Amino acid sequence: MTRINHTFLFLICSLIISATGLFGGVKLQVRDGRPIVDGVFVNGHGPYRFLVDTGSNVNLIETGIAKKIGMNTTFQVELASAAGKVPASGSDGNEVSLDSAKADEQKFLFSELAAIHNASPDVQGVLGEWFLSRFDYTLDLKGKRLEFGKQDRSGARVPYKIVNARPVVSTSLGDLALDSGAGRLTLFGVRSDVRSDVGGDFKSELRTVAGTQKIGLVSSKPLVIDGRKIWDGDAVAIPSRPEPGVDGLLPLGLFKTVYVCNSEGYVVFE
Repeated sequence: MTRINHTFLFLICSLIISATGLFGGVKLQVRDGRPIVDGVFVNGHGPYRFLVDTGSNVNLIETGIAKKIGMNTTFQVELASAAGKVPASGSDGNEVSLDSAKADEQKFLFSELAAIHNASPDVQGVLGEWFLSRFDYTLDLKGKRLEFGKQDRSGARVPYKIVNARPVVSTSLGDLALDSGAGRLTLFGVRSDVRSDVGGDFKSELRTVAGTQKIGLVSSKPLVIDGRKIWDGDAVAIPSRPEPGVDGLLPLGLFKTVYVCNSEGYVVFE
C-alpha cells in the first residue's frame, strides 16, 4: 500500500496571502503521486528535503534536525489524525524559505516522521498549510514543478472552503480535503466492502504521524467535480469520521496540475 500521511490539528492561525504575480518555482520529485521538494531552509538552515502536503494543516520537522538548529519548544498540543492522537511539541516564530517564496511567523511540530520514513526515509519535514496558505501556487505533478504566484489558468474555477485550516472542495462523494500527501482517494464514515487482500499494493493499515488504524476498500461511485468525471475505482474506507465537515481525502496525484488560488479561494484542476 502507498502510505497515506495526513494530520489534523485543531488550531487557527491568521494568514496574509501573497497575491502577487508569478515569482518563482522549484523542481519536484513525485513519489507515488506525492510531491517532494529540495531546497527548504528553516531559520537560514538547510537545504532540507520536505514533503509538500496540502492535507496537513501543520508544518513538521524531524526532531533531531530541530534540536540541531536550535529550535526550542514554545508550545505543546495534541496532534490528531484518523489513526489516533499523540501529544506533540512545537516551535513558533520561525522563518521558512523555498526559492523566492518566504514566510515568517511559521510554526513547526517536532516529529520522528516514522510513517513518512517508511516510504521516503530521506524526507526531513513536511510543508503544510501553515506555509502553503500564504501563497497562490501551482503543483505541476506531470512537469514535476512547484510554482509560486498568481496565474491565469485555463479550466473551471472550483471554489473551496476552509475546514480546520485546509482547503475542502465539494464533490459527488462529499466534501473532500485536498491532500497531496494521500496515495489513494479516502472516504470517512464508510465500511469496506472489498477484500483488503486484493488490489496489488494495498495493505489494510493506515499509518500516520499520530498512529495506525485498520482500513479497507470500498467500491466507490465515480468522483465528479464541477460536472467533470475525474476518477472511478476502489477507495480507501475508514469507518470513523475523524473530522466534522470533511468526508474524505482527495489525492492530488489524480491530476496532472493543480492550481490553488488562495487569494481568491478557488482551485483549477487539470
